[in-house]
Amino acid sequence: MGQGNAFTPQSIKDQRAGVRRSVAPLLAMIDTDDPAFAFIVDALQAMKTAGVELDESAVAIAVKLGKQRHEQEQQQRETPPAGWQQRRSRPKRQSIVYYMRRAEFIKIGTTTDPHRRFSGLRPDEILAFEPGGPDDEYLRHRQFSWCRVGKRSEYFRQTQKLLTHIDALVAQHGAPDPTWPTVASIGKGHLRTRTKLVLPAPVTGETATATEGAKLFNMSPNTVASWVHRKAIEPVGEDDKGRPVYYVEHMRFLIERGREWMNRKPSETREAA
Repeated sequence: MGQGNAFTPQSIKDQRAGVRRSVAPLLAMIDTDDPAFAFIVDALQAMKTAGVELDESAVAIAVKLGKQRHEQEQQQRETPPAGWQQRRSRPKRQSIVYYMRRAEFIKIGTTTDPHRRFSGLRPDEILAFEPGGPDDEYLRHRQFSWCRVGKRSEYFRQTQKLLTHIDALVAQHGAPDPTWPTVASIGKGHLRTRTKLVLPAPVTGETATATEGAKLFNMSPNTVASWVHRKAIEPVGEDDKGRPVYYVEHMRFLIERGREWMNRKPSETREAA
């Protein structure tokens, strides 16, 4: 009963004899196994502090208040906050590190929404991209810090090493999406109309996951991830573990296409981009 419970308010105890005899019958009205017991005790303490005489009627009120408070807290725990389901179901956007030119300088940055980002930046030219986030961007800034314009700027001078790196990214991940906004394309009204790459019809029908494809052709998994991100290849089914699979012939086609980019002169690569 209430006499032996640690939550019994100190204000209704006798320091030498425990719970005073005058209030012991009142505490007997409270079920110490009630999940709301702690809230009932809080209500009793508040009433005692306010000078309310703790008679049978006051205890009954405290029980009601405690149970009500307990129910309210349970509802708050069980009811998710507004918008919780929308946040959980919203797919995460893949981040990229981009390389854009403005005048004679090259900016290295990161974004999850290229269309919106480039609409704001209005680059003269988008040179290349690679899958990655802020950490990858920071590593690129460190890699080319020697040609950086200013100590904390994201702009870099067009050195041969940086241009060679950009050409390698184009060969590995393909040219930037031609619908990404630049100074030349802004205002034409067709920025969101993506040019779909035409893939050859598969002959063998052989499929593989992104990881299996990367191992099969001895290439970086990030390369396949970039194809999937740009929808250069799309899943044609799932394996026995529920992972999406893609046509192996489509992967081979994109690899050969990348080699063609590698064999082009840097100026030709940028003009085609």
